Amino acid sequence: MKTEYNTAEYLVKLLEEEGVEYIFGYPGEQVLPIYEALRNSKIKHVLTRHEQAAVHAADSYARSSGKCGVCLATAGPGAMNLVMGVSACYKDNVPILVLTGDVPTTLKGKDTFQDLPLNEVFKPICVKSYNAYSPEKLKNSIHEAFIHFEEGISGPFHINIPKDVQSKHINMSHKVIHTKKIKSPKESDIKDVIKSIENAEKPLIIAGYGIIYANALEEFYEFVEKTKIPVVTTWTARGIIPESDEKNLGLVGKRGTAKANYACEHADLILALGTRLSDRTSSYINTDNVIQVNTKKEQDYGKTFYNYNVLEFLKSVNEKDIDVIENKWKIRINSRDEDEGEIELEECEKLHPREVIRNILEHVDDKTTVIIDAGTIPTYFTIDSKVEKYGQIQFSGGLGPMGYAVPSAIGATYARPDDVIIAATGDGAVQMTIEELAVLNTYKLPIIIIIINNSILGIIKQWQDMAEYPNYQISLNNPDFIKIAEAYNIEADNIKSIEELNEKLATAIKERKPHLFNIDVADVPIPLPK
Repeated sequence: MKTEYNTAEYLVKLLEEEGVEYIFGYPGEQVLPIYEALRNSKIKHVLTRHEQAAVHAADSYARSSGKCGVCLATAGPGAMNLVMGVSACYKDNVPILVLTGDVPTTLKGKDTFQDLPLNEVFKPICVKSYNAYSPEKLKNSIHEAFIHFEEGISGPFHINIPKDVQSKHINMSHKVIHTKKIKSPKESDIKDVIKSIENAEKPLIIAGYGIIYANALEEFYEFVEKTKIPVVTTWTARGIIPESDEKNLGLVGKRGTAKANYACEHADLILALGTRLSDRTSSYINTDNVIQVNTKKEQDYGKTFYNYNVLEFLKSVNEKDIDVIENKWKIRINSRDEDEGEIELEECEKLHPREVIRNILEHVDDKTTVIIDAGTIPTYFTIDSKVEKYGQIQFSGGLGPMGYAVPSAIGATYARPDDVIIAATGDGAVQMTIEELAVLNTYKLPIIIIIINNSILGIIKQWQDMAEYPNYQISLNNPDFIKIAEAYNIEADNIKSIEELNEKLATAIKERKPHLFNIDVADVPIPLPK
């Protein structure tokens, strides 16, 4: 067994010990020692074609697996290209480890080539940004980051490692002091929560994706079964209980179901578990009796807030007896009419985007994961889908970056190798990360890309129309997406009818190899939230 390591080798060794299997990245001068260490590692490095794609891939890997995603970039421009994707993870509390190289410590702060204040850049968009100015500091930083992950503190953690530090010998006898970041639940708090549940006539659970990141699914299911409290979910937590299950009322908030929003509006107690309660989620909350359990104090909704790991909280509550009083609350909720009737689609010369997406959804089962991009697409995938497992439909909703779907599908493929992965994107969004088709070709990833193509920035046009502005800078003179795909050795088809879509999509799913579909659709406004 090796007893002496330089910092780069030790970094890779620690990542292996933490169970990291994949790193998404792009090499550069200031990370060469790390790449040399990776060359001899069992960790698989996935070479993306842009650093933005690397962080999006790490993002979806985390959402799909519940584990920490890892991305790697060099100093200066490499690190800066990560910023947008890291921001998306920060907004959605996605647990990723962001590794950047930097200029040597002897040149830092001297305005040398590619020298930028990277920690100052990443600090506002990360849970924590570390400057590993010595081997020992690197050891402390990575241990602390994974302690946070283990305690359910999710979000991006950034470690900046100067090039000279990567090659320095590390003191293996250096001891890292482990300190618990989140306190265990107090007995008095657990008793207060149980009392609130027992006194409530109309309790409701809002489940967030923090339950997944805390590895608390089993405890959550036990809690729901024990208390019989109805469940609604945030957007990211859709499918945490299958939406076909009567215990799950569905998505709550601005795009929520009628039953979920009715329950939220009329509940006299809300238990918000593993969610930051964003403005979109909390828009129907109509009571001050809100108990929020979250690991981030800065996401305190302002009611009763417990800074606990949701796993430990649920374990503590499940150990106690709770008097559940059956009442008419569920009957009242279920009496709400969810069926709004078949919405007749307006006639169009081209295919209607909603009709296209409805037919795509008919091919989605429990062995399918769909990554959707910004634009008109999320609306139809939200209102027309039933989600049967967590992370089955993914969207970077907190930030909503364009170009998310294709690189994120790469990460999802490695997290869920048995799933069919579909990247649903628009003609505007796909061109922001279209270079990642090279990754699909290089690694032969069985990703199906579907471009919903209306040759326009549809959402921006709709906002301009609503503001009574003239349409400006929204028309897209698109390239031939089929020829681009074929240049990357990826099979591709132009789709002209729903029948052709269903036939060829079914074949592509069966063949399990990279495939791109371009579907020309009509430019129609999306239905706005009520």
